Amino acid sequence: MSTVGILGAGAMGAGIAQVAASSGWRVRLVDLDLQTCESAKTGIVKRLTRNVEKGRMSQAEANVAADHILPSGVVDLADCELFIEAIVEDIDVKVAALKPVIEVLPAAAIIATNTSSLSVSDIGDRIGSAERTCGMHFFNPAPIMKLVEVVRGNRTDEHVLDRVEAIATDWGKKVARCADTPGFIVNRVARPYYLEAFRCLEDGLADPPTIDAAMKTIGGFRMGPFELTDFIGHDVNTATTRSVWEQWNRPSRLAPSAVQEAMVAEGNLGRKSGCGVYNWSGESPVCVLRPTQDAASGIGDIGQLAGELCAKAVNDVEKLSKTNDRQQVCFARILAAVMNEASWAVHDGVAAQADIDTAMKFGVNYPEGPFAWRDRIGSDLVNEILAAFESSSGSGRFIEPPPT
Repeated sequence: MSTVGILGAGAMGAGIAQVAASSGWRVRLVDLDLQTCESAKTGIVKRLTRNVEKGRMSQAEANVAADHILPSGVVDLADCELFIEAIVEDIDVKVAALKPVIEVLPAAAIIATNTSSLSVSDIGDRIGSAERTCGMHFFNPAPIMKLVEVVRGNRTDEHVLDRVEAIATDWGKKVARCADTPGFIVNRVARPYYLEAFRCLEDGLADPPTIDAAMKTIGGFRMGPFELTDFIGHDVNTATTRSVWEQWNRPSRLAPSAVQEAMVAEGNLGRKSGCGVYNWSGESPVCVLRPTQDAASGIGDIGQLAGELCAKAVNDVEKLSKTNDRQQVCFARILAAVMNEASWAVHDGVAAQADIDTAMKFGVNYPEGPFAWRDRIGSDLVNEILAAFESSSGSGRFIEPPPT
């Protein structure tokens, strides 16, 4: 039986432990003390029991998985093939916690960090094991979310990446490989889904419910961008946006929304504060954020191009008939911005097209990956509408990357 060590018995570490144990691995769960690990195991057992009640696994399978989880100390890690760090997002704390682990792990053990925002290369260098250190970025909640971003540090051995990809696949995950760059894939390529929605609002094209409905009706997204930012928390969302924007040298495509940052300053963080774009205190959410201006009534040639793009993007033509021209322009702007950011990510060496499509489908539940969408719509039309949006905005947001 293979053994994985997991540092951190919080929500993420416990979730990863559940995934590994349910896939037949022995899990050595480590935290500040054994009691913390025991409490985490109790929570995992409760979730396994719910899975049995819902018919997702048998009681015998749940019992075996629970038996595989062993609250442990650092001294118990000598039999681990893989070690996953899943603690606070502070590089100094991570390095300090990993250094004593290095002394106990087998020399061939793989070291993976679950960081979503820190440099995998820096972590590997600082612990003195860069060749066997990689990123293994799970998404929360780990037992439910399918994606794992496998992140290649500057000196990570290719065999390490191959083995980690095989392990994650064996654990039932979809793997997207990427370079060690700010935001990796998902936290970078997803930014325009939120940002361009706020810009449509700022331009007076439509209010949030209208834009949310457009993304769900035309594109089949599970949640519109305003619903989703309320769910994530605007403080978390804006912090990620600002971090990615700063680290990529402030491109206009990724610039934070002044409206969204003002919401955070006012304490309107979304569902967790009771109010964000929507007020969540009643039985149904009520939109409280309105456009700051009204766009001109005519949308001209862009409206025609947007209609053509929507007709090719929509899965159900009847649904398109239920939307208006402004909704179609908003949808086209948001989707075009996402597709363009995906192209920039390839240009910048973040990941291959197939990995980006996998990441966006299984990391943020997009109906399709941006390149699959571009193939369906046609690159000529995508190029034309990007040029039209850039011409009308003059913002630099819709400029495509140079050919390679």
